[in-house]
Amino acid sequence: MARASGGSSAGQWVSTTKSEHLRGRRTMDTKPEMALRKAVHRLGLRLHLQRRVARRCTADFVLPRYRIAVFVDGCFWHGWPEHYPAEFQGPNSLLWQ
Repeated sequence: MARASGGSSAGQWVSTTKSEHLRGRRTMDTKPEMALRKAVHRLGLRLHLQRRVARRCTADFVLPRYRIAVFVDGCFWHGWPEHYPAEFQGPNSLLWQ
């Protein structure tokens, strides 16, 4: 990925209108997450929802018996080219990279 110009050199988050828009997005009980949870439950596995696994890191669900944390993230977070910017721009670009 190319480095974007700008960005916070101190590593501090700068609130923008775009971040306000993203803040309102659903983070729990999304359709893909619900489908995966139902499939796991149908297999007879028991899970815990929204468990903190590290500082500032909450898993969508955890299978405690197997010590597995599951994160259901979309294409953007995995860098799929059709949903991911070629270059991050704005005051938080370095933090997004």
